[in-house]
Amino acid sequence: MNREIFKSITILSLSVGAVFGLLSAIPYIGGIALFGYMFFTAPVVLVLLIMAGKADLTTPKDSIINGAVSGFFSNITFSFAYAVIVAILFLTIKYSSNYFLTAMIINSPVWLFVTVVIFVGVLSATTNSFSGFMTYYIINFIRDIYEKKSQS
Repeated sequence: MNREIFKSITILSLSVGAVFGLLSAIPYIGGIALFGYMFFTAPVVLVLLIMAGKADLTTPKDSIINGAVSGFFSNITFSFAYAVIVAILFLTIKYSSNYFLTAMIINSPVWLFVTVVIFVGVLSATTNSFSGFMTYYIINFIRDIYEKKSQS
């Protein structure tokens, strides 16, 4: 993988993860944001890179690797943004949208939090690699339809 593409994927994934992490502290939007970062980070990042002209999906392997990288890095910023927001809300106004997660973030040791983040990061990388794989086939399907229309 090209170093410049890897850097672009990482920066975009970190940004998308932070946005989803901030949105997840909102009570009814939290579940949607969690689902969004677990499954839709890779398609968003890949489409943005393709639209910017920085990347092109040439093989399914590229899309799977790019999806896994974007899923793992988005999980890191999602987890830390969510943890900071939840800790601030709980310590200042005693608000918690999920008491179990708030208790874990506030009371658990750092090594346990990092272990959970890495475990969920692997899960997010797996789901986003599948989403990246599906993005590859959907983009190629749309390109084929466009090429057939332009030929006739």
